[in-house]
Amino acid sequence: MVSDVGEGLGWVVAGIGLVWLGGTKGRRAGIAAALAPLTATYLVQRLMKPVFRRRRPFVDRNVLVVGIKPADASFPSGHTAASFAAATALSVFYPSAAPLTFTLATGVGLSRVYLGHHFPSDVAVGAGIGAAIGGVIAWGLKSLRLEAGFGPISSPRQAK
Repeated sequence: MVSDVGEGLGWVVAGIGLVWLGGTKGRRAGIAAALAPLTATYLVQRLMKPVFRRRRPFVDRNVLVVGIKPADASFPSGHTAASFAAATALSVFYPSAAPLTFTLATGVGLSRVYLGHHFPSDVAVGAGIGAAIGGVIAWGLKSLRLEAGFGPISSPRQAK
């Protein structure tokens, strides 16, 4: 169950909720919380795993696997990267939420090892990648000047 949070969809849904309900700060936090895990997942799944092609623990070892055996490469952990990306992004906007978000992200990483899907190093590197991506995206959005509405922003000429 905890591992499923790392799929990224849970973080994206939480981000969309913040965009919808959270005012200006919530919109930025929500965009960051949705964009960071999607970016982390894409980079890990499409760019890194095909390069490293590390076999999962159950392939060469007698490891009990809980659930479906993933067919893709092991290194780095995409679930963990997505979770730490979202946790970091949310924590930039809401520092008081850091204990909760990082506890959830850590739980995802630990569950991936417990389930036999990853080596601890897969999870550690995934956490670092995710935290870096989440930080860059959140700080970038925090420094942007965004208008409060969702509609088109009128240019100075149109405002006359």
